[in-house]
Amino acid sequence: MNLYSIVITTFDQRFEPFLVPLISSIKALRPQIEIIVMVNGPAKGSFNGTYRSKLLEFLAGQANCYPTLFPNFQALAKLWNRGALTATNHRILILNDDLAINFIESSNFFDHLESELGNQPHAFRINGSFSHFVASKEELIKVGFFDERLLGIGEEDGDFVWRYHETYGREIPSINIPGIGNIQSKVADEGFTKGIGHYSKFNRDFIKTQKYQEVLIGGFKGMFDKRSKKRLSDEKQYPYEDFYLDNIHKL
Repeated sequence: MNLYSIVITTFDQRFEPFLVPLISSIKALRPQIEIIVMVNGPAKGSFNGTYRSKLLEFLAGQANCYPTLFPNFQALAKLWNRGALTATNHRILILNDDLAINFIESSNFFDHLESELGNQPHAFRINGSFSHFVASKEELIKVGFFDERLLGIGEEDGDFVWRYHETYGREIPSINIPGIGNIQSKVADEGFTKGIGHYSKFNRDFIKTQKYQEVLIGGFKGMFDKRSKKRLSDEKQYPYEDFYLDNIHKL
């Protein structure tokens, strides 16, 4: 079996309707798989103490589930980065919490996924979406991780796709894998200003007016509306993570 970990991002309003059934279905199919649960806090107000208690009680009953709780709201980019860094395996399946995994008699989502992991050595999206995608620590380090200046939710995937192409000269492919469905819940934290749908206006403005500019010739489109070039440089995030991976075995 190809060794990998799962990272799930979530927050209080999606606990019972989405997170509980998702983790339960994962554990029914892969009881011992490592799951890193990144729990976001509220953009306004205090962390819900009742939710915290119920969440920890639920996760304590699941093998190899490790939560990280943030008392206040953090960027989705940060949740993805920290989740990947926390995982003990180099390859990571990153999931939204509003997904449903179906049971198929002859085979299931994980059977197909693990087959593709053997065929696909690099990052890939699943069924055309970043609601479920596979990343590796090596590529995250090389590209520079997801940009944590995107303080809200949205655009972190398009920005990473652009920088991935800049780094490797190739696009992140999409692989069709049956057995998983995107519910696409519109339930979102009400404490931050929305732009398009339930995504952050701040993130959209940062991408459109500060980090990139649209061009007619050259550049790269990726997931953006038009071909674009970067005009704001990236700082190196987590600069010692490659040192950690190269030397931890010496400890």
